[in-house]
Amino acid sequence: MDHEKIKSILESSLEDSKVILSNSDCNLTLTIVSDKFIGQKVLNRHKEVLSHLKECFSSGELHALSIKTFTKEEFSLGKT
Repeated sequence: MDHEKIKSILESSLEDSKVILSNSDCNLTLTIVSDKFIGQKVLNRHKEVLSHLKECFSSGELHALSIKTFTKEEFSLGKT
């Protein structure tokens, strides 16, 4: 799947977010930084992200994804 398409979907769905995609071999890692995640547990953050990519998984365009989610403060403090 085209990285720009994933980035576009998520940036338009999660206002004021920063989306970083990295790829090594067959592993796609998605890092999203957004203050929308303030107060949310990691599981709920991931559910939010996956809900916007549901169609990509259903169509088979996307089949595996590693997700890291951070608030802007967490990301600036280097929490990874």
